[in-house]
Amino acid sequence: MALPKKGTRGITVGEQRYRWVISPAAKGLLALTIQHNEGIGQLIRVYVKSDVNDFWAEYPLVQHLDMRVIKPADVAAIIEEAIKLGWQPDKKGTPLSFDFIGSTLVKKGIHSNTGTGIV
Repeated sequence: MALPKKGTRGITVGEQRYRWVISPAAKGLLALTIQHNEGIGQLIRVYVKSDVNDFWAEYPLVQHLDMRVIKPADVAAIIEEAIKLGWQPDKKGTPLSFDFIGSTLVKKGIHSNTGTGIV
């Protein structure tokens, strides 16, 4: 399934073009989905701890919130690292899941037994 052009952002990493979108995954968790721009390859979904979606619900008591945002530079770094970890963006395949902890991309579920994989 291809990511739509509408509602997604484009990014070029190396010689390749990709589409990406961020959506809420759960309370305190964002899901970044990335696919090759051609829309035929394997998707990756990267889970990131962030309370950015809870800001207005918690306002004005927001000091305790993790206000991490995903920047295009993060997306580029994630793409490069995911390829090193086995992502094949130009080939069909089962979607891969990762956690983005700090600035490290980790294959989902290998470091924790929690439901999200993020510790």
